[in-house]
Amino acid sequence: MQAIIFDFNGTLYSDTDLHEAAWQKFIQEVFGYPLSEAEFAKIHGRTNHLTMERLLDRTLTKEEGEAFSNRKEAIYREIVLEKQHDQLIDGVTEFFDFLQEKGYPMNIATASPRVNVAFYFDYFQLNRWFDFEKVVYDDGTLNSKPAPDYYVQAAKNIGANPQEMIVFEDSSIGLQGAANAQAKQIIAIATNGNHEDLIKTGVVSFVIDDYRDERLSRLFK
Repeated sequence: MQAIIFDFNGTLYSDTDLHEAAWQKFIQEVFGYPLSEAEFAKIHGRTNHLTMERLLDRTLTKEEGEAFSNRKEAIYREIVLEKQHDQLIDGVTEFFDFLQEKGYPMNIATASPRVNVAFYFDYFQLNRWFDFEKVVYDDGTLNSKPAPDYYVQAAKNIGANPQEMIVFEDSSIGLQGAANAQAKQIIAIATNGNHEDLIKTGVVSFVIDDYRDERLSRLFK
């Protein structure tokens, strides 16, 4: 049976604005200047270490990258709790239940670090549908999206063929990563009406606004 692999941030949880607020606070705190819109374009879908290197325009040691990442993600989690933003994208939990009832194996492939994944599992009780130990996250061992590594490993962790998986993603970098993994089908989740931009990537089957889209129930009969 086909495996269903989900990105997390922006795909299951609409938190782009929260991450951007955390990046702005982090950059202002550490470097003393705000990010421009062009610099924000370097962030989404990549690992924190790679993002830091792109923003600083220099190579970071593992220790430097971890220290920067830990601080930024701590700021992000503080903002999530402060905003009490505790809802996944509309229809997600019902869709999980539907897939689970149909027997589809599911997993998550996210560029978030382990500490954030643990936070999400507790905050959203994700253990109802996913095995934490099989989730693929940024542990420093895999090439960042758009490399295929995250999705290939997520499928393998649940005993699935990567070339038979169906991937849900929201960022252009993530979509390209799924395409590079030779996923059988890729479904994009729109953010702020960016349907056309997602379609223009040329790799998606269709674009949805949320998980109440009737095309999903027809696809996963």
